Amino acid sequence: GNISAQIKLPALFNDNMVLQQQFNAPVWGWAKPGKKITITGSWNNKPVTTITGDNGEWTLEIATPKAGGPYYLAINEDTLHDVMIGEVWICSGQSNMQWALDQTENAREEIEKANLPDIRLFYLARQLSDEPQKDCHAFWTGCTPEMAKDFSAVAYYFGKKLHKDLNVPIGLIHTSWGASSAQAWVREEILHSDSDYEIYFTRQKNNEKNAVRGNLALDQQSPYRLYNAMIAPLIPFGIKGAIWYQGESNRSEAILYEKLFPTMIKNWRDDWAQGEFPFYYVQIAPFGYRTPLVGALLRDAQRKSLKVPNTGMAVTMDIGNPDNIHPLNKYDVGKRLALWALAKTYNQNIPVYSGPLYKSMQIKGKKAILSFDFIGSGLFINTNKSNYFEIAGSDKVFYPADVDVVGEKLIVYSKKVKKPLAVRYAFHNSDGASLFNKNGLPASSFRTDDWPIITEPVEISGNFNFEKKVFEIKMSCKNTNSLIRYTIDGSEPNINSQTYDQAFTLNKTTKIRARAFINNNPSEIISEKKFNYHLALGKDVKLISKYSSKYSADGDKELTNGKTGSNSFRDGVWQGYTGENFEVIVDLKKTERIQNISISFLQDQGLWIFLPGKLEFEGSLDGKNFIKVGEIINDIPMKKTSTIIKSFGLTTKRANYRYVKVKTDKVICPDWHPGAGNNAWLFVDEIIVE
Repeated sequence: GNISAQIKLPALFNDNMVLQQQFNAPVWGWAKPGKKITITGSWNNKPVTTITGDNGEWTLEIATPKAGGPYYLAINEDTLHDVMIGEVWICSGQSNMQWALDQTENAREEIEKANLPDIRLFYLARQLSDEPQKDCHAFWTGCTPEMAKDFSAVAYYFGKKLHKDLNVPIGLIHTSWGASSAQAWVREEILHSDSDYEIYFTRQKNNEKNAVRGNLALDQQSPYRLYNAMIAPLIPFGIKGAIWYQGESNRSEAILYEKLFPTMIKNWRDDWAQGEFPFYYVQIAPFGYRTPLVGALLRDAQRKSLKVPNTGMAVTMDIGNPDNIHPLNKYDVGKRLALWALAKTYNQNIPVYSGPLYKSMQIKGKKAILSFDFIGSGLFINTNKSNYFEIAGSDKVFYPADVDVVGEKLIVYSKKVKKPLAVRYAFHNSDGASLFNKNGLPASSFRTDDWPIITEPVEISGNFNFEKKVFEIKMSCKNTNSLIRYTIDGSEPNINSQTYDQAFTLNKTTKIRARAFINNNPSEIISEKKFNYHLALGKDVKLISKYSSKYSADGDKELTNGKTGSNSFRDGVWQGYTGENFEVIVDLKKTERIQNISISFLQDQGLWIFLPGKLEFEGSLDGKNFIKVGEIINDIPMKKTSTIIKSFGLTTKRANYRYVKVKTDKVICPDWHPGAGNNAWLFVDEIIVE
């Protein structure tokens, strides 16, 4: 109904809303100071009254009956229609919670079936705020195909399962933001009350300092801003509980998350003041993050958060996609959250509602014996691929392990580990699942150890000094407590390898492998870089074609400066050519016996950057008369969408030359391409002659 000018209600109170059943449900709003407010629910027609305060605010509580409806709610002379009484859940998190039903598998047939008038949807617009807000942008609707398709798929499947099994109206309040961090969902005072969380404020200040003038340096990772705009307006609405799917954005700070996540849950519960309401969350799915172990560490922080009372975790080890951070199976995610709610919140007879959770380990001789909770009707190892178990002794080196199920225990062992100390399961970012209970639910990844895990990379840079004819090598780490150890013989850097103290020089082809150590603990990341000390290095290049002034890189020296490009064409190493054939001559200064010539190009077709179709190599003794040495035809399709770096290499037989020429025709965007018929780009980094 239309609310008259007399009284203003928050967005949460409108037609089609759901109030929590058998509850003293708070109702609030604004009016002139000193105005009498009367609310009446049609389920019992008992009026409840109050007088607005000096600030014009009023709050009342109205006792709700058992689930049912539709009812109406009268507020003075205004009426809200089609009000249901049922179960209300908050659904929050980052993109996997935000992920819409129409982006998931079986979307079309599911959306067609989404005529569920007793499920009501309230979808908050994404908003940031410096101060806690009293209202939000959203409205209640019934669940129709039209309204379900852009609603959270996880929330929809969760609500649908509850509705089916409990047969009561369900209200879903969807408040999420892709790529948001947990600290954005916590109240400011709470973050400030613990020095461990100061890092979030420091980071925010730096963002503001470095922001382009006129640009807002706030986003969904800024501390407390989402709490203010997207949680505060919902408090103290009557709810049953909350579901949550988030963690990917906090993956590089898992140790802090182990504390932050329980802090957030307590913050919400304290502010709602409706007891320790159930809080069920999704463990992030396996995904191939670039930094080793960060995903596994975050999953472990989530597993440990189960010690917070009245929580539950839906495990997704078996339904992730290592190549897609947004797995498309959201049906099982919603269903697994619903299993926790049905079993623990609604006392339904659900024999097993979680996969196995690691409990304890005993060592007997060469074997580790593991015990679990939630073994259901038995443990089950599905070993299609790896079993994802590893075991380590006192040297802290993990080896793939064998696993046997014996009764209710797992026995884990390896020939390579005589005295085991630690076991890890599915503890790499993209590991899948092998351990289940016979009820079909997957175990959470876990580790039995608490050894420090460091993921500090080493930056290795080398500039070729044209006068001294050497590479000048420098190494550094972001973490200033790091000690860098390195090798130049291809072996893995360990605690006994050479320590990096100061810059050094190289005058032959060398692959440097480096690793950071913090308090003698090795980083999981080994950084490596090859420096190619070859015949063309530092030699003169005659450019018959001219590079673009936009992508000049190191100018005329670029193609022989010893630098190789990264995946980004903007890295200052790739030199760009467009609109003309590419042709260059390198003068090796004296006749050399050549065995190998190679040159690398970049392809990123979305950016109009393509590999050459065919490359020709020629040689000469005098710089005038050139003989064809060979050619290479490109075998990588232009349609390939990923970023590709291809080295075109030619092995020559006993060729003696002083001058080497490389040439290729210019590239035109093909007819299927948005830039069809236009000049494309060639990006090249280094000519290597060996």
